[in-house]
Amino acid sequence: MRAGNAPSGKRFARNLSHTMTNLISKKLLTFAVFMLLAGACKLWTIRPIESTEQKPAAASAQFDAAGYVASIWDSKVVPLVNEKSVELTTLLAALEADAEAAKKQYGSGDSGTHFLVKGTGRVSRFDSASQNRTLAITVPNQKTEILIQVGPVFRGTALRDAVGFIQFNQFVNQLQYADVANQLHERVAASVLKNIDLTKAQGRQVSFAGAFTLADRNKIVITPVSLAFDPKGGGAH
Repeated sequence: MRAGNAPSGKRFARNLSHTMTNLISKKLLTFAVFMLLAGACKLWTIRPIESTEQKPAAASAQFDAAGYVASIWDSKVVPLVNEKSVELTTLLAALEADAEAAKKQYGSGDSGTHFLVKGTGRVSRFDSASQNRTLAITVPNQKTEILIQVGPVFRGTALRDAVGFIQFNQFVNQLQYADVANQLHERVAASVLKNIDLTKAQGRQVSFAGAFTLADRNKIVITPVSLAFDPKGGGAH
């Protein structure tokens, strides 16, 4: 190689180095700008899809079960029980003859085991040994043990389930649904039983209407919606 070519080679190296430096600088600048923009902006936003379906009336977290029951007691519950109740003796005879047919004809709920009944009988016993006090009712020509629960503790959810128009899907959760059953019992205590002297009920003739859930055909426990004793002596309203 001739000595005169050396400066030209050096200039070429310097130019190449300068070009590479500029290229790298531009790429670094572009990358930095991209990172700044990426940090300042979200690439996408996820939004929940809002349902257009109407929420149940009981959807509020502050659901007032007592207020709900108060709004339906006189307008729906009592009229429906008075209108739809079947004579207890008729139902018991139907259950004896063909239980499945009786459930389809008179029962409510998926199982058909919730019933609205009415009848007349005589109080044979007032059982106050527990908080779930009961009146034992004697009905002519019936071997089935018939009890009317009179609180202050009420068992089961027969009244809620038998009226038919109170459905689980109307409420947000099981707690609200259970609260309705409890408040129906509170209403029974306040509206049906409050002015009755149960200690004087034994031996009295009584007319009743209410609900029960069939678990044992030899024993039924009725939650009353109306309870009226004969006008003679104690035990009357």
